[in-house]
Amino acid sequence: MDTPPSAVLRNAAFELSVTVRGEGQVQVELRDVAAGTVWAEGAYVYRAARRVAEGDLHVRGLKAARCSVSGDRLLIEGQLAGLDVAHEFHLPADRALLEERLTLTNNSGAAISLSGFAFGLRRAIADNVGAVLADRAGDRVAAVPFRHRASDPGEVDMDFSLADLMGRLGRVARVHFDTYQTGYVPTPVWASEGWAWSSGGRTLGVFKHNQAALEFSLLELEVEPLGGVGVRFGGAGQLEGEPDCLNEIAPGQTVALGVTRLVSVAGGYTPASYAFRAFLDERGGHFPAGFNPPVHWNELYDNPEWSVGTPGSPPLPRRTRPVTYTQALIMEEAAKAQAYGCQALYLDPGWDIEFGTLIWADEWLGDLPAFVAEVRKRYGLSVSLHCPLATWTAVDGRGTPYWPAAAARMSAGGQLLPGTLCQTAPQYLDEAAWRMLALCAGGVQFLMFDGNAWGGECWNPNHGHRVPLTYTEHCAGNVELARRIHAEYPAVLIEMHDAIVAGMRTRYTPVYYGYGLPGSYDENWGFELMWQPMEEIRSGRARALYYYNLGCNVPVYLHVDLRADNEHSLILWWYASTCRHLGIGGTHPNPQVAAAHRAAMQRYGELERFYKAGEFYGLHEGCHVHALADEGAFVINLFNLSDESRVISGTVPFDLLGLERDRWYVSPYTHPEAYFDPSAGTFSVNRRLPPWGCEVIKVYALAV
Repeated sequence: MDTPPSAVLRNAAFELSVTVRGEGQVQVELRDVAAGTVWAEGAYVYRAARRVAEGDLHVRGLKAARCSVSGDRLLIEGQLAGLDVAHEFHLPADRALLEERLTLTNNSGAAISLSGFAFGLRRAIADNVGAVLADRAGDRVAAVPFRHRASDPGEVDMDFSLADLMGRLGRVARVHFDTYQTGYVPTPVWASEGWAWSSGGRTLGVFKHNQAALEFSLLELEVEPLGGVGVRFGGAGQLEGEPDCLNEIAPGQTVALGVTRLVSVAGGYTPASYAFRAFLDERGGHFPAGFNPPVHWNELYDNPEWSVGTPGSPPLPRRTRPVTYTQALIMEEAAKAQAYGCQALYLDPGWDIEFGTLIWADEWLGDLPAFVAEVRKRYGLSVSLHCPLATWTAVDGRGTPYWPAAAARMSAGGQLLPGTLCQTAPQYLDEAAWRMLALCAGGVQFLMFDGNAWGGECWNPNHGHRVPLTYTEHCAGNVELARRIHAEYPAVLIEMHDAIVAGMRTRYTPVYYGYGLPGSYDENWGFELMWQPMEEIRSGRARALYYYNLGCNVPVYLHVDLRADNEHSLILWWYASTCRHLGIGGTHPNPQVAAAHRAAMQRYGELERFYKAGEFYGLHEGCHVHALADEGAFVINLFNLSDESRVISGTVPFDLLGLERDRWYVSPYTHPEAYFDPSAGTFSVNRRLPPWGCEVIKVYALAV
């Protein structure tokens, strides 16, 4: 006779049944209420390895497990690897979701170090010869928000059948910033901010959020107790030593891991992405109301400073800035910015006395407050700056002597590493903050934090961080620098490159990590898609920005080179549609295309509030919607992402956008190219576009 469940909880989305058995087993079944199907069943995975004198002690199952219910919360308690475990499931009665939280407490007298930590639900997916189970044959699992990553080949997506999942290893990002190398190495687990598991017309979202440590939503294959293959999901786990709070838990210490949220939505990947976006929004991951960053003109693409080179061996250090970065040349770029309807002049490397010094170059640019005032008076522009931080400054080498020697990294052997800088060292942070505050006092309105990557371990005991320095502390050092600036200049916008890999196509930290914390940064970087933006679109790599916007409202900033654009201004409109903060630069060699850019920028200026502060919705990769519900209006961007003339179509559901159905709306085209369907509450558009063409359409309500 079956043992009766120890507890059952139910809400509008899920029914959770928990049975505590002997030998440390906790049986968990998770049922989808709407579909009547089972998402998880079997023994919940509780597994870890504890470091002991003889090696690693591997532990499975929850010792002395017990279960209790209080209202809409179910608590499982027990011991694992010497730690007291509190494992909570929360099924709120008024919301269609489930949340999981794990807390570990060390009540022993010695520190406990864990590896191989894995908690999670499980679901059988294949039999004992690896054939996918019949009821799971059509299932797909895709990463959220990066179904496609900018670092992936254009035709490769993080979207798998279950057979694919069994036949492929996961990958984890690696960075070696000293040689500007990033890549991926194989790992037994698949890691993402979230996952969308689609099955039978519904999709299970499995999302993770943790602002205190680097933690991901993990998928890993498990051998089922009676044979076959299962997938572990939800719960928590380690990925190459992260979260590092599990590497050593001190006596008396309690570690609370991040929250895991499960949702079940009708449909496929896109509604699951919206659910993840809403999850982040609740935790401070939404851009501020009325977000209105200035459109940048980046002088880099027309200015020779960045592209100047030599076939020989001129004397070093390089001293080209006084020639290539004069005030007269930069004012020419300001005139272009004005002509293109930009709102700020963005200065890339060249404005400081040496690379990464963050000290304004009066010698060739004049006094900073006077420069800012002149740019404002003559061209109506604010001034924005690129700021290379410690790691890149050290790699470049020219600016390192301008920083305190005490900020140098130290090896494990106790040797200072000449020419290096530790991003988290107080000696560096104090000086960097002082220099940036001086720039802000001079009138600068935007700072880009670039070159802020993980530079390697630091064992310097005089820096106040753990020895060796951890990823988490390095990321916190980046946020601390932003906080110091915002404490005195809260209106200054700060863009933060990924704090582990910096300005690479690869991203390591979760998209929300550090954003929304008090005083933290304002924008993420657009995955280095700036150099060959047309090729990024044509290859499919720029699709990463589309999927990012489906699943994340943390603003993206990117500036792009217009010199390779086509006559349709495809580069301009694609990146305007996928980057809330747009930067452009580069004068097209064809005067007609350059004129088209200026006309497109005038159109963008009329609609910019939709792109900067509107809600993004994706009907498909070639149809983007930017909605302002309070205006009763939206903009549609259509893209033909192919070499052939095609009809691009999209149907906009008013309920999804939060727009009233029962109003009169104006659209620029009549049936059959565009039409309203009162019974469905939708607006549909169909436009034949030329190869790599695009179209911008505004729909708005009459003020009756």
